[in-house]
Amino acid sequence: MIYRRRIALLFSVLSSACFAQTPIDIQPVKELKPTGSLGTCSYKPTDKEDPFFRKLQQKERTTGSFLESYTIHGKEKKYVSWFGIVRGVVDTQKDGTYTLLLEHKYFDGMTDCHIMLVSKSGSGDFHATLNPGGEVIPPLALLRIYGTVVEEANGLPHLAAEYARVWPWLTFTFTDLGAEDRGNPQWKKFCRLCKGGKVYKPYSDKNYYRDVLGDPKDFGTL
Repeated sequence: MIYRRRIALLFSVLSSACFAQTPIDIQPVKELKPTGSLGTCSYKPTDKEDPFFRKLQQKERTTGSFLESYTIHGKEKKYVSWFGIVRGVVDTQKDGTYTLLLEHKYFDGMTDCHIMLVSKSGSGDFHATLNPGGEVIPPLALLRIYGTVVEEANGLPHLAAEYARVWPWLTFTFTDLGAEDRGNPQWKKFCRLCKGGKVYKPYSDKNYYRDVLGDPKDFGTL
């Protein structure tokens, strides 16, 4: 009950930012065929994403690598952009606005040229409120969300989303490299591949995501 009241109060704060439709880019799923070689590329924003990317301070464009740690905590009132796996929906409104629970993933600014690449490790969970305007964001998809941290309560930062880029299954993969993992132990138990010590797979299939993230049917409305 206390949590629901907090969400209701938070929506009054977010109304001007989130009740308008949030721009969304959903990456198309393409058949990927091995070519015998792999390349590394710098991250490239889409045309729709670019204005939001340019608003970021330089130190917020990369969010954790094996050379540099990063935390999502203690950033109230700051404009940030975080990668996260959708772990559930914690609140919905009649106008289509809802709040997602996401598992943060580190990103060092580099990716495989043929597929999006983020670290299997992260800095913890966070919330993001957005209104996709009818676009469907599936559970266990990878998102990059741009917005301002409006509060941090019970260890969960909360973003008012201004833009979101969505990678469905078959459009992203994970690297074993990254800063020290401070992620939620609740999600780690779903990663069967983590037990073998290697998660990276350049050409993924649906079984890969189930072995790393779990089954989508277990991650609907919380």
